[in-house]
Amino acid sequence: MRLLRLALLAALVLTFAAACAGDEHDAASLINRLLLAAGTETSGELESFTGRLPEGLPVEPPQYPEADIILSNRQPAPLRQGEPATPDAEIARPMLYLIVLDTADGREAVFSYYEEALDDEPWQLDATFSSEQLDTLEFTYVEDADISGVVSIARGGEDGRTSILVSLQDAGAFTEGEPPFELGESLPVPRGFPRDVPVYGGATITDTAFLREPGNESFLLVFLTEDNQPDVIEFYRRAFQEEGWTVLAGAPFGLEEQIDFRDENRDIQGQLLADRFSRDRALTEVRLQVQVNPAREPPGSTPDATRTPTARPTAILTPRPTFP
Repeated sequence: MRLLRLALLAALVLTFAAACAGDEHDAASLINRLLLAAGTETSGELESFTGRLPEGLPVEPPQYPEADIILSNRQPAPLRQGEPATPDAEIARPMLYLIVLDTADGREAVFSYYEEALDDEPWQLDATFSSEQLDTLEFTYVEDADISGVVSIARGGEDGRTSILVSLQDAGAFTEGEPPFELGESLPVPRGFPRDVPVYGGATITDTAFLREPGNESFLLVFLTEDNQPDVIEFYRRAFQEEGWTVLAGAPFGLEEQIDFRDENRDIQGQLLADRFSRDRALTEVRLQVQVNPAREPPGSTPDATRTPTARPTAILTPRPTFP
């Protein structure tokens, strides 16, 4: 999951950087915004370095010969799952480094170089992916299991040059403790989110996503609530069972609780995971993933993007336990 996140971020960065090829200021601005969207809480934590490697690199990854360094960034990544924030103390927190390079050589030459360089000690090549637009190589640093990364290669702008993005993550880095977590405004539900999947009452939606593919539409809601995990799980279990759907308990992972659900025709199915929020143990973080067959008959009226959260029945709620 860690490398996949880096690979997706790398593809986004190269896509947008290519759109402003030749303008370092615009490229830096776009990359900064993408990094912030990927998980940085405050812009003060993100640092940019024009024309040079980022400061504090734990190890220097292979660099394509004679390639120009356009710019680089470094930023603390979100806290590890289950790691509480401890103000005024050093805590383990992943550090993400991005390096954007440019070369006149073609994609094939660049790919061949990294395919060989990342499969030679102290590096280990773990996977490669190629499409018409992008080559991606995932790698790890054999001398430190906390260090891993992704190299993405894409053809640049109209000049035909090749853009290279090296993404490196140090999962064992330390940084100062974060300030106390403050709950922000709730985001709207994505347009088209199925109306027969209730939105938990009183929750604050922090992240959403929508993906349309042939024969399938996927939605993701991430929300925070003051109710505990069993309350959330039981609310959704009852809601889905009242619809006549199948609800199955998922395999537990640590303190995380999970249910899987689907309707009779499998036109709508998904998964709900609830865990204590790492930034504030008084909150529960819930990930609700839903896949929908767009050809199914929708219940009720046409959904919109401003749904009101469903009021949760107080009869099924129990006092929320306090955690030390």
